[in-house]
Amino acid sequence: MTIMTTIVAVALGLAPIGKDGIVQPVNAKDAHEIGRYSETVDDTGTTHLQGINRRTGEVFHLTVNPFGRVEGSVGNWVVTFQVSETA
Repeated sequence: MTIMTTIVAVALGLAPIGKDGIVQPVNAKDAHEIGRYSETVDDTGTTHLQGINRRTGEVFHLTVNPFGRVEGSVGNWVVTFQVSETA
């Protein structure tokens, strides 16, 4: 699965973040629960992820800037977190 699928899983609460800040990559079952979402990149390098939370039916829209800052909404919830890759 891609890093963007993992970001969506974290935002939807399907992939919890451990105390150490590490998230396990999502598996095929998690990806199935996420369902389809669209991914576009604008001219600033910001990735936009949009879809519908299969568990709640709520729309989500997330942006991921080139520095790994994630911001957006999942239904009425606002989500923000920082993504970084481990060595």
